[in-house]
Amino acid sequence: MSKKKKVDTRLLFHAVCNLNIIQIFGRPFDDEPIFSQMLFGETCTIIEKKNKHWYKIHTSASNITGWLKANQIILINENLYEKYTADPGLTLEICHPAFTDEISKSIVMGSALPQYDGLSCSMPDNKYVYNGQATQNGSLELTCELVVKIARRYLHSPELSGGRSPFGIDAGALIQSIFRFFDILLPRFPIEQYMLGEVVDFVDSAVEGDLAFCMNDLGQISHVGMVIGEKKVLHVHGCVRIDKLDHFGFYNHDLKKYTHKLRIIKRII
Repeated sequence: MSKKKKVDTRLLFHAVCNLNIIQIFGRPFDDEPIFSQMLFGETCTIIEKKNKHWYKIHTSASNITGWLKANQIILINENLYEKYTADPGLTLEICHPAFTDEISKSIVMGSALPQYDGLSCSMPDNKYVYNGQATQNGSLELTCELVVKIARRYLHSPELSGGRSPFGIDAGALIQSIFRFFDILLPRFPIEQYMLGEVVDFVDSAVEGDLAFCMNDLGQISHVGMVIGEKKVLHVHGCVRIDKLDHFGFYNHDLKKYTHKLRIIKRII
């Protein structure tokens, strides 16, 4: 029996996430805070290698640079990278299995399905069946009502700085993830998202899908939420929740106080 040809990983400069969620760090140390995450099926480009344990990468989905553990991704060549990155399906179920004959992986909402054909997706190790709800190639109609419907799926997800899933998410990732379902690629963080869109002059003029940006005590953009109805905003504070929106900011009825100070409202769609 002929031996399987060994692949020279020194020539592989791209990778795909084959686990449900992996952490991205600002620096290559275990005790670093989470900077962001990659979800199943998402791809990245390798920028730098540190010993055998860490890769500095740039992600295709969230467009950020950070460090991840080398044993949590599969290295791929440029040809596979281009195939996997081009128009993947996106999962719409909060959590649903992707499986083969031998294994099953519970993947979360917003995960990528490379080369999705409506029933299965391709990964380097196998083809995975995914029979839950998914979208592909702009199949969701871009309407304010549908954007809000997708946004509401994240309700009650716990707050997690650096998180990008229904099991832990931050304000910037929530907004980026929602719009990604409609092939609108926004930056990862509120301070970057704030640079896009058209200004809405008055709170009373805001419509569903508009973005309400808040500032800290220094006047810097520090938070974002989505307008989901008349004087209502969906955002992350402890969890993904709905609060009252007015010209002062976001009012939390549970705490009976304003938790965020409004800076500006922008219209993306």
